[in-house]
Amino acid sequence: MTDILVVALAVLAFSVLAGRLGGTPVTMPMIFTTAGILLGPALLDVVRLDPQDELVSVLAEATLVVVLFTDASRLDLRTVVREHSMALRLLLVGLPAAVLIGTGAGWLLLPGLPLVALAVLAATLAPTDAALGQSFVESPSVPSRIRQTLNVESGLNDGLAVPFVVILIDVALGRTGSSGDYAVLLAQIVGLGFLVGGLSGWLGGRLLRWAHDRSWTTAASLRLGVVAVAGVAYSAAEVLGGNGFVAAFVAGAVVGATARPVLEHTTTFARSEGQLLALLTFLLFGVAIVGDILADLEWRYVVYALASLLVVRMLATALALLGSGVSAATVLYVGWAGPRGLASIVYAVLVVTTAGLAMGEEIFVVAGWTILLSVYLHGLSAAWASRRYGASVDRASKERPEHRHTSHLPLRLPRAHRHG
Repeated sequence: MTDILVVALAVLAFSVLAGRLGGTPVTMPMIFTTAGILLGPALLDVVRLDPQDELVSVLAEATLVVVLFTDASRLDLRTVVREHSMALRLLLVGLPAAVLIGTGAGWLLLPGLPLVALAVLAATLAPTDAALGQSFVESPSVPSRIRQTLNVESGLNDGLAVPFVVILIDVALGRTGSSGDYAVLLAQIVGLGFLVGGLSGWLGGRLLRWAHDRSWTTAASLRLGVVAVAGVAYSAAEVLGGNGFVAAFVAGAVVGATARPVLEHTTTFARSEGQLLALLTFLLFGVAIVGDILADLEWRYVVYALASLLVVRMLATALALLGSGVSAATVLYVGWAGPRGLASIVYAVLVVTTAGLAMGEEIFVVAGWTILLSVYLHGLSAAWASRRYGASVDRASKERPEHRHTSHLPLRLPRAHRHG
């Protein structure tokens, strides 16, 4: 009954504080994580939950699927296609670079871990979090192009990181295969994810729109139907050997592009039930994981966590955007707007529950420290950083009006199109 009481109080806190905290440096993930720490075994010991409990991984995975789907459904695909180069650079160059640079940082800061374990850790922390990143991608101060880029990156890198994590765990366990085998595995995981996600989103979106146009459904049932499409895409991809997270994101984007009348119900769900799922995940993170990492405090772990947030991501972003023509302010902002959260929680739990994986506990603890620091550092700085970046873009556009509509400066779109 204690667990039920805690969840009920968390829901009450969400309903009472959601509007009041808007625009402040204090975010709801910070509050729920803090509540989990206070109620967990590290302090008050009101609620006990083992990090390897299936509830933690199931809730985190379900929440990530919903967040990816709903965020993708709000994308303006015309803007994404027109300004796709930045997102592609961050995904195809930035993500592998983050794994490599993160491995190198671990080699310097965590000499007790073997190289393959450091690579697993870096891959676990490579994806950014769409839930924690909402303060960045929804800020009106930030140009639409940059917000769309961050949204696409955080939506797809969760799934694209899976092959790195899976392959590196296989290597750590001694199940090495040929480079050709791994290339086929990568193509299967990602390719099937795109294929199944696109098909599920198109069929599901058309079905929901058909029912909506004939008044066969209701607002409440449409919200359930939208979630069902996300679940179908995720589970079908996993059953067929693809990546469910990639499928969920692609399905959401297709639904948003082909079934616009359904979109308002997707948005409503994202702002209520979907957000609550994310916050409950951070509550469980505080209860189940933070207690373990606080009990295993090691200065090298904290230093690596800070390096992952402040150096690894920034260097990977700079490398990815090299030669793209964007301003230094954009590189710095995009580099910072990469919090670690739900995906890293999912992968950290996968690592610690993998039997026979050497140094799995250490990887889990370091990843936990990185996520914990990200919740607070990114949460406190997101609004301020977005305002400062937006102001710098405005100054640049006034000083160099001839570049107002070029790709060399990430300028704001006209007001009529800023949210479309």
